[in-house]
Amino acid sequence: MLKGLLRVIEPEQMEMLHRGTLEVLERTGLQIQGEFLLRALADAGCRVDFAARRAWFKPELVERQIAAQRGRYKMVRSSLWHPFCRRLSDGDVAMPEEFTVDYGYATPWIYDYPQGQFRKPTVQDQVDMIRLGNALPCAKAINAPFICGEFDSRVEIIESARLLLLNTRKPGWVGTSAAKEVKYLAELASLVTGGDHDALRTQPPIFVAAYCTTSPLKVDTRSCEVLQEALRHGFPVNFAPMPILGATAPMTPAGAAIVAAAEILGCITATSLINPDVFYFSTSISGEMDMKTTQICYCAPAAILTDVALHQLFRHRYGIVHNVEPGYVEAKAPGLQAAFMKTYRQMAFGSTVSLPLAIGALDNAAAFSPAQAMIDLEINEAIYRFNRGIEVNADTCAVDLINEMLFCEKENYLESEHTVAHFRNVGWNPQLFDRGYCNHTDPAPCGDEKILKQADEAWRKLVANQPPPDVEPALVREVERIVAAARKELLGE
Repeated sequence: MLKGLLRVIEPEQMEMLHRGTLEVLERTGLQIQGEFLLRALADAGCRVDFAARRAWFKPELVERQIAAQRGRYKMVRSSLWHPFCRRLSDGDVAMPEEFTVDYGYATPWIYDYPQGQFRKPTVQDQVDMIRLGNALPCAKAINAPFICGEFDSRVEIIESARLLLLNTRKPGWVGTSAAKEVKYLAELASLVTGGDHDALRTQPPIFVAAYCTTSPLKVDTRSCEVLQEALRHGFPVNFAPMPILGATAPMTPAGAAIVAAAEILGCITATSLINPDVFYFSTSISGEMDMKTTQICYCAPAAILTDVALHQLFRHRYGIVHNVEPGYVEAKAPGLQAAFMKTYRQMAFGSTVSLPLAIGALDNAAAFSPAQAMIDLEINEAIYRFNRGIEVNADTCAVDLINEMLFCEKENYLESEHTVAHFRNVGWNPQLFDRGYCNHTDPAPCGDEKILKQADEAWRKLVANQPPPDVEPALVREVERIVAAARKELLGE
């Protein structure tokens, strides 16, 4: 693989960011809508205003609690969820040992390519997209593709978890913002792992919660409620700020990074006072305010640099895993803008942080497009093959073959066994992109339309050819029992 990474911040700059973060926590503090966290901080000697739900942090307390977490949690996640790397290397970007993509964003919209419009996903859409994930060997975990409007919103997460378990043997996650759902998701997660407590503590399937802070410097009621419930089960805790440069954080990447770092360090400090044995990590999804449209833009240089600075600060200064989220791009529909933004964002992260390869997301992960997912696969495979680098050994140097071929007057490399042995694993062989010859006397081909039509046909063929998964009857019964109990409590059935 390629070695090294581009450094965005040097050690002395890390120290400046660190000192700024501690000063913000000491002078401004956090607004925390969870009394259990405020009480833990008060008991540790912090100044707390319970009426205003505000806490000010002692720098020495933050230093001590964060130092205790150094190096504990090892797993790097592509985007927020699927662990694809068991540990960060010392000086290289993180990348999986094999081509792996993130699949499923729980989006409220599907982009229907033939209709050229967004629509609300149905249950059948959810099942079809799970089946599409099943058909992709590079999708190691199938996350919930959609928020399905056909279900009552009070149990939609539980119902989506049910569909995952009944339609794939590689279930990923569903996420919740309702504390009452946690115990049922924990039961479903335990089913998947066979009650393996260690797996649940490090990489819980079915249930994951990113405790989203709200910049600037707030933790809302729902996140606190879910966090309190999840701590009882010992799930890993992922704090995920989304600072918006120029709107909810300073316009400068350094200032925005300090806001996000303060939110993460303050939350880890408070939560680790309650349970120091839980694994803590973080993720950021920084955006930039477009001053002309007021659109939040994630595929912008300053926003990406903010996420990279946070990753490198947490990785090198604190020894805590900090992930980045590649799937957020402003492009609304498949096409040139989506291809550029996805390639740019992932290549930027691939040279500074890790190689997180996400497919199918559009409109800042508000919509999923299966046609775009097929195009993303081709783009992402090329990015992965580039980052994998080259092998240099006796076989790949092929010196004997070069001497044997002389000047290719009698035979050429196309006919050699060496080419047969290597062209699949070395070459990039896209199925959608046109790399054939062009007759320049004919009308110019309309490339985008042809690619999009082929991409739409490709995913439909994959879904149609997917056999239903063989799910054990005992698992089905247990899933239905848990979901029925959830419906009874949450819907009052």
